[in-house]
Amino acid sequence: MKFLHILFVALAATLAFSCQPKSKSEKEAADATIDSLRRALADSKSESGDLMSTVDAIQEGFRMISEAEGQVSELRAEGAVANRDSILAKMASLQQRLQQNRDLIANLQEQLRNSTQTNEATRRTFENMVAQFQRQLEEKQQTIEALQRTIQQRDATIAQQQGQISDLNTTTQRQQSQISDLEASSSRQNQQIQQQRQALDESQRTTAAQQQQLAQQEAQMNTAYYVFGTKKELKAQNILSGGDVLRSGFNRDYFTKIDIRNTRVINLYSKKAELLTNHPAGSYTLEKNPQKQYVLRINNPQAFWSTSKYLVILVK
Repeated sequence: MKFLHILFVALAATLAFSCQPKSKSEKEAADATIDSLRRALADSKSESGDLMSTVDAIQEGFRMISEAEGQVSELRAEGAVANRDSILAKMASLQQRLQQNRDLIANLQEQLRNSTQTNEATRRTFENMVAQFQRQLEEKQQTIEALQRTIQQRDATIAQQQGQISDLNTTTQRQQSQISDLEASSSRQNQQIQQQRQALDESQRTTAAQQQQLAQQEAQMNTAYYVFGTKKELKAQNILSGGDVLRSGFNRDYFTKIDIRNTRVINLYSKKAELLTNHPAGSYTLEKNPQKQYVLRINNPQAFWSTSKYLVILVK
């Protein structure tokens, strides 16, 4: 440090001066100066040593905090309920170590305020250390708080799951009791149980059939067909006939089947396009892509397909 360097130079100069012949009073004055410089040097070393000792203790504290965080994460990843006490103990230790580091940083600040022998450059170095330690302390505090929230959420989930398991056990026990009563009853009751089981199976089959029917109906409701082609192509499939569109006998297999919930854009690969079927204005737009080819964009599928589930587009 610059201050220590100055002290060493001053001490060397004073020692050199003291080696020259002088009177008793001069010698006593030189000795006093040397003693004073020695004390200043010793004081400076003591202050630096104390500051570094505190810094070492803070760094060791952060190392122990990081180690404890890793242990908590490992215990939490295992997911065993039995680890809860160990996790809580580690969290308590983390908080205690965090407070110890907070106290050590406050102590380091107090040492800097009270230091008299530390030069300005060294003081700034220690002050930068303090600022870094405080930022690190805040980050660790946020990490610990996040761990605490995670543990609380896990405890709540475990409690909920345990409640669900308890309810299921209660329901199972009740059902088992009912089955035991039924099995212990007369043959008529056994027959009733069989009938109930058959009714339940039939109900499940009916429900499955209804669900399948609903799914088919929904799919059918959301099914549409489109085709685009030249006038020659459309006439060849009887889609366009005598100026009319979709008269009876047109080739339905020529159309592309789509789900109107998923298909919003149809590329027409043509620089000219015209809709031959009627669809509400405002429910679609004809746009050109960078290749100057038309693209049909369906903005409101429900409105667009409300008039017809068949779309015919004339392209050139």
